[in-house]
Amino acid sequence: MVQTPEEAPRSETPVSAEDIHGLFLEATASEERLSLLKGFSFGSQGNPESHKVFFSVRCDCGTSALMSVEVLRSKTLYQFKEALPDLVNHLRSRVLQFTAMTCDMHARMRAGGLGASAA
Repeated sequence: MVQTPEEAPRSETPVSAEDIHGLFLEATASEERLSLLKGFSFGSQGNPESHKVFFSVRCDCGTSALMSVEVLRSKTLYQFKEALPDLVNHLRSRVLQFTAMTCDMHARMRAGGLGASAA
């Protein structure tokens, strides 16, 4: 359950993975192409000092991109809420960048990179 500001003192309550997921879900609800991947992780390869949240964005051609945001575990819920609008704007710009690519560019990415020949 996401805490309200009254439940979370400004300087003391650490942000939890549940808080992060809930607030990102609320903040990105209107983003049709952006999906929060709750439960997705790379196991122990990540930074143990942070929560990592994954998102996917999909093109009509079937190509998907994986995006992530890291939030330090030392951040408070208040600090995360303050940063959330900027984090969401950054995600939106990455979605726009991906969706602005042509499907041909996506096909070349799937084939091994933008430098690959599409011949």
